[in-house]
Amino acid sequence: MGDTTDWFGGQVSAEQAERFAALYDLDAPHGPSAAIDWFRAIARRTGGPILELGCGTGRVAIPLALDGHDVVGLDRSPAMLARAERHARREGVTLRLVEGDMRSFSFSEAFPLIAIPFNTFLMLTPDERWACLARVREHLAPTGLVAVDCFQPDPEHIVGRDGGVREEWTRNDPESGREVTKFSSSRANVDQIDLRWWFEEVDEDGQVTRWQRATTLHYLYRREAELLFAAAGFDLDALHGDYDGSPAGGASPKLLVVARRRERGAGRERRG
Repeated sequence: MGDTTDWFGGQVSAEQAERFAALYDLDAPHGPSAAIDWFRAIARRTGGPILELGCGTGRVAIPLALDGHDVVGLDRSPAMLARAERHARREGVTLRLVEGDMRSFSFSEAFPLIAIPFNTFLMLTPDERWACLARVREHLAPTGLVAVDCFQPDPEHIVGRDGGVREEWTRNDPESGREVTKFSSSRANVDQIDLRWWFEEVDEDGQVTRWQRATTLHYLYRREAELLFAAAGFDLDALHGDYDGSPAGGASPKLLVVARRRERGAGRERRG
């Protein structure tokens, strides 16, 4: 089996990609959450079809489909999409799953809602955000909304955790029956955080296998988000700092962006 792309964007073997996808589910299992409820509430306003960018194993897409919406899930990892398909089948729903890149996707239809959940937007560099938002803008229905969920960095955490190793959890993997422990380490500055995760799993003979990946999240701050979406041709419908609907401020833990496409010829979008 040849190399493939994992959800971090790296080239790995198919076996590694499948294991990383399974470990993702173990780390972030499916189930109710405030984040999912937030997207469900927006979807009730817009209806479908819904496009989710970075759909992973279907943590958001499946609840939206269970609510009766037609959902298209885009992800660059075939292994993640395969798990999403299996999860959807178990839940009795159908997802349209597409392997693709959130910076360069193309569909022949427009969407009343485009969702980018769980910090996926932060995996894009500042330059790549422009490419992503250009594709989002072209794929939004005239009255459609784009909804982005990401964290806002806390300066105290940036300083306090730099370089330290944290043991995050130990869980039993129901698929393999093995005990898995997750560790993480990070180095950060005001612009980004370089993250390293590794999972150590112990087999029945006591042998330890380590699965390790690294990625960079590029920070987005409230004022930066306001400027970015305006310059990219959007009007902000809402900018919340948490799932309770509180306004986003400099110290808010979340940036929950809801924006609509500004029509060409209006405001900054107009070009001479």
